[in-house]
Amino acid sequence: MYSLRSILPILVSVLATIVAHSQSGTNQLWVDGTVGSAFAAYYKGEMELGYRAVVPGDTKWESLRVIPRVEAAPTAHWTFLLGTPAIYSEQENALKSFEVRALLGAKYNFTPFKRVQSRLNLRYEYRRIQQSGGSEAQLSPRLRLRAEFLVPLDTRNYRSDSMWYALADAEAFVTLDKLVDEPFASRARFRVGLGRKFSYNWWAEMIYNLQESRNSLTDDDPAIDNIIRLRVKYYVTPRSRSKKAEKR
Repeated sequence: MYSLRSILPILVSVLATIVAHSQSGTNQLWVDGTVGSAFAAYYKGEMELGYRAVVPGDTKWESLRVIPRVEAAPTAHWTFLLGTPAIYSEQENALKSFEVRALLGAKYNFTPFKRVQSRLNLRYEYRRIQQSGGSEAQLSPRLRLRAEFLVPLDTRNYRSDSMWYALADAEAFVTLDKLVDEPFASRARFRVGLGRKFSYNWWAEMIYNLQESRNSLTDDDPAIDNIIRLRVKYYVTPRSRSKKAEKR
């Protein structure tokens, strides 16, 4: 069984290597809070509130986002997602933008009954972006593909009510409409992190996110952003789970 002491040096080494190879871009802090609840057998609703900003001293940019979403997991392998994120951003020169997305997603879990969880996520986003200054709104479809791994460190069961876990994933963004004036033609993210599940209700994560953005597919000088993401999640105890606890 992996221990927290054995996995921490590996995570630190990976983070140091990634940071050492990053050359340009910004340093950012992302803070997210999520409240969720399971309902109707295999459904789960979540509301995420997030704040993202470039740390002082770098280019000015900050963003507020509200992300309501509903998940359905009819089988142990498949999960489907529907969401409507709303994002407000401010940049340098008083440039402001408001973005609304229609989000459809599917996730396949290759190892739902194993200790190491390996998953593949596919998301389709239809985005409406309105810039300040009275410019016409842009409509932009985009695909996101992410491969992810999650490993419990102090237990063999991912569904345990208390555990430490490590996570790692890689995600590619593909803009489908090449005529849209996007800040970047392509983007990729690579993440490693450490999480703690305190109980069924409370989760917390600290994640390092390396974001690579290119102005074109042949761009030899991509922008590299170093991002620290702090997440807290709270899940309301479902009625079925409360009844089971009362019977014990």
